[in-house]
Amino acid sequence: AFHAADEALSEREVIVLTLAGQGKAYKEIAWQMKISEATVKAHMRSIFAKLDANDRTQAVTLALRRGIIDF
Repeated sequence: AFHAADEALSEREVIVLTLAGQGKAYKEIAWQMKISEATVKAHMRSIFAKLDANDRTQAVTLALRRGIIDF
């Protein structure tokens, strides 16, 4: 069976998650990436689905543990 968690994060998603992990608000991430806040939220929803995470803290923790992001 295919699990969304097996799906790799896109380059954009990795950037969004890295910035979120640095404690930046969605508004700041949107400004920094020159995308809308709605797009940031859409990326985060996709990240949660792919990592099987319930919130941004869990998503960041899982991504760090799996070596997807680092600071």
